[in-house]
Amino acid sequence: MFGKRKAAIEPTKKTYLALDIGTEYIKTVLFRLIDGQVNVIGYDRTPQKQNAMRGALIINLENVIDVVDVSIGHALEMAREITKEEDVPLPREVVMGIAGELVKGVVIEVNVDREDLESKITQKEVDEIVGQIKDEAFANAREEIAIDTGIKTDQIVEIATVINSVYIDGVKVDSPIGFKGKDLVYKVFSTFAPKIHVDSIREVADALKLKVLGIVVEPYALAMGVKNATTERFSAVMIDIGGGTTDIALVEQGAIVGTKMFAYGGRVFTKRIEEELRIETVAAERMKVDYTDQKLNTADTKIIKTALAKDISVWLDGVEIGLAEFDDVQKYPAQIFICGGGSLLPEIQKGLMAHPWLQLLPFTKFPKVSFLFPNQIEGVVDLTRQATSPVDVTPLALARMVVDLVEDNS
Repeated sequence: MFGKRKAAIEPTKKTYLALDIGTEYIKTVLFRLIDGQVNVIGYDRTPQKQNAMRGALIINLENVIDVVDVSIGHALEMAREITKEEDVPLPREVVMGIAGELVKGVVIEVNVDREDLESKITQKEVDEIVGQIKDEAFANAREEIAIDTGIKTDQIVEIATVINSVYIDGVKVDSPIGFKGKDLVYKVFSTFAPKIHVDSIREVADALKLKVLGIVVEPYALAMGVKNATTERFSAVMIDIGGGTTDIALVEQGAIVGTKMFAYGGRVFTKRIEEELRIETVAAERMKVDYTDQKLNTADTKIIKTALAKDISVWLDGVEIGLAEFDDVQKYPAQIFICGGGSLLPEIQKGLMAHPWLQLLPFTKFPKVSFLFPNQIEGVVDLTRQATSPVDVTPLALARMVVDLVEDNS
């Protein structure tokens, strides 16, 4: 609950899964935990079937289950090649990512005035505070989300609640346990989603006889997984552009301020190419990838660049609105990280660099825009050498979450 901890040493043969069920791809990470470190021994990206997802929501369970099953099989085959073991154990425990416009993250701040200054803070005291927060604040949080989304409050469920940061008498600590003090400030990050969204993800796991260690909001996994992201000197905006949605996480001095998501991703750009060139979806996606890789001729490159200009402008407006919706932000950090398949479109980075941020929002200075790469995720060693692109960052960040989840579940 308090930052990054090392799990107990697991048997080196035991395998785990991390699943990123995206709009365009299923991304599967097969790994082992060794001395609290994630060792990736299998990695796979398998395209989704048509009409399986919409805006990061599962709309055809059977299709998604089939593709996840295939993707796990591919990862197992790779693991056997990497480890030279004929019987790599079939993983039975999984961490699953969740994203989408209807997934909401809220930060709840609680001030505690302790009466017994000389007593040390215990885990029981912390648990009672979290319980109190859930009892008193969750009803309001659900009501606000219901108003925002149009979903009934009884259909909005908590995904997870973690203590984001703690200050004791004005000093930030990784964990309050064992400290003394009078004035405590707890910042708790809670995530909620529609029940049907969470249930559909669990259905995938149940169909494949997998035990769910945790369902993790993907921008949260990203914000907690990047090296040094939980240190007080780290502040950044992180943007994951997937096929169906764009996910934003804001981290300030090592604590997550919140997450925002909107239903605008790579599929919109594919659709634009499809309409402009009057070609099938598969051909449009292939052309988009070739455009990203600078493999198209001059004429086609010019057509696509012109076609995408308006959509990029709308996407930038979405990012701006998302950032503006973060409450009580005095200054935005001067670092933007981007990842996900959509981030590879050259217009994304160029658009973020050219956007008039200083005229629109209180940034400390004009932000630098950089890609996130898999080697920037802490505590992960990719033995497959297949996860090399900004596309692969989020599934590895999900895998890293297992270190904490295994300890919590034990």
